[in-house]
Amino acid sequence: MHDGVRVGWFIPTAGDTTRLAEDPTEIPPGLEHFVEVARTAEEAGFAYALVPVQTACWDAYVTCSFVAARTERLKLLLAARPGFVAPTVMAKMLATFDQLSGGRVMVNLIAGGGAAEMEADGLFLDHDDRYALMDEVVEVMKRVWTTRAPVDFEGRFVRVRGARVLPSPRQSPYPPFFLGGGSPAAQRVSVRHADVHLFWGDHPDHVAEQAADLRRRAQQAEARGERDPGRPLGFGMRLQVIVRETEAEAWEAAHRLVAGERASTRQRVRALWEQSSIQARQQQLADAEDEGLLVEGHPHLWAGIGRVRPGAGVAVVGDPDQVAATLGEFVDAGCRDFCLSGYPHHREARRVGELVLPRLGPLLS
Repeated sequence: MHDGVRVGWFIPTAGDTTRLAEDPTEIPPGLEHFVEVARTAEEAGFAYALVPVQTACWDAYVTCSFVAARTERLKLLLAARPGFVAPTVMAKMLATFDQLSGGRVMVNLIAGGGAAEMEADGLFLDHDDRYALMDEVVEVMKRVWTTRAPVDFEGRFVRVRGARVLPSPRQSPYPPFFLGGGSPAAQRVSVRHADVHLFWGDHPDHVAEQAADLRRRAQQAEARGERDPGRPLGFGMRLQVIVRETEAEAWEAAHRLVAGERASTRQRVRALWEQSSIQARQQQLADAEDEGLLVEGHPHLWAGIGRVRPGAGVAVVGDPDQVAATLGEFVDAGCRDFCLSGYPHHREARRVGELVLPRLGPLLS
């Protein structure tokens, strides 16, 4: 696992905006904006950028390839859904990307938020079976990346005979795996394969409890030979950030972002990713009416974004010192990775880079 704290950003391949509740594609998706966000993040000091996968998003593999060719240091955290590409082909694509980018690819494993989205793309498996499939796909990829002899594998969902993959990854032994998910099925795969278990916004105390449990389970899995030795399970946070020079300005920006929220928008968001435990938790936090949508009373964790978009719906809101201090609480809870975002992403990457990253100072890797 890497030393220090690593901070990443987000490339909004479904569109970007200053008015999330009213016009989520005010800035339409396209290469010019993707590259502007990526280059701004690189210049601002972010270590990597997450490129998502979802029906409304542009393809993550192709987007990452174009962005990598137009940046120099920024790593790409590529969201990948096992099951749609043969495991050996997926391994070849990722290893080729890793070689051609100079070791700048990381893999965010995605099982999909619900049956409807998966079935629309031709995968007819229930929630737990999608994670069981993921487990087998990752196992095959790891074997073909680290074994010179041809690989045979026969599982419930995956079968290969005499498999070989060239090139090998540039990173040794292979690119890092991230996985976010709150269900027992997701956690089982994290415990076996993930380098970073990625939490979504929640109270630091809640995160600390989960991290301690998953760390213990990963150590037990390693002792049983079910996890690669010497690869401790790390933890990260997926968060929105709304930072301004003063706390009052930050809260004004937060409420302006979701102004115009409609009941129909909330209903649409609630219907998406219906099988995702981590999304269900975001909705639970967004449904809280007390204390202005604060997450369990935390003065700088706000769940309002979760009412108008699926996915990461909790934001850190405040002045630079307050935002940095809140991120520090997650560091104390065990998180060493932060995948941040803010609207619009090119402007907010620069703002967070100027106002927050210097305050994290010695923590950064």
